[in-house]
Amino acid sequence: MLFVRLVYLILVARRSYVLFTFCLGVTPLRNFNIKIIQGNFEPFKSFLSFVFVNVKERILQKGEELFFKHGVRSVTMDDIAQSLGVSKKTIYQNFKDKRMFVNAVTQTAMNREVCKERDFLKAASNPIEAIIFARQMMREHLANSGATLIHDLKKYYPSAYKCYEEHKESFREVMVNNLKEGIEGGYYRADINVEMLAILRSESVDLAFNNDTFPSTQFNLLDVQLAFIDHFVRGIVTEKGLKVYEALK
Repeated sequence: MLFVRLVYLILVARRSYVLFTFCLGVTPLRNFNIKIIQGNFEPFKSFLSFVFVNVKERILQKGEELFFKHGVRSVTMDDIAQSLGVSKKTIYQNFKDKRMFVNAVTQTAMNREVCKERDFLKAASNPIEAIIFARQMMREHLANSGATLIHDLKKYYPSAYKCYEEHKESFREVMVNNLKEGIEGGYYRADINVEMLAILRSESVDLAFNNDTFPSTQFNLLDVQLAFIDHFVRGIVTEKGLKVYEALK
């Protein structure tokens, strides 16, 4: 009886492993004859849904990671598949082509950034602290990033770049609100032009990515971005704001 139970458990485990790896695209089905057992199929369908959703999320995350590090153009779908340990077919089951994939990665990343920016405003006790939070997020994202990302989007993937441009508009609105609150709270100078400085701040992010202006052989992308933030804040704060900034940074 014990032997029979062990054989049964091995067969179940084998079938589950084969189905799981097939869903992930890791190992193709070879020399396996799987007989679908009649009965309640809903739990298995839920399992498949869980697997596919998580595979898609993993593909998007890996794509974003590689695009930030190496640029969009130089990263192939083969690179992404190899990094994940899945077949290229699995990626194309989720995304029709690279253009669609780049659009999805960009949209996902921008949506997440918008949510984080809103969270910063809610969590921060003052406008300067919100900028400090944003700076920390930039440290995390750009620590191992190259400077070709925005250039590649603009030149080769206009739909994805349009998504990025829309996010910049949202970022400007966040900056306008931050500047207004800072003036009202006495942290920022009252004589600053809010609209102009919001544009300046958003465009300076792009400027740091410009490899012609700040060649990666000479400048570190993260260092440039952090320097821009520091110069921006110091140029608009009051004495009260400067004390808060120095204490937080």
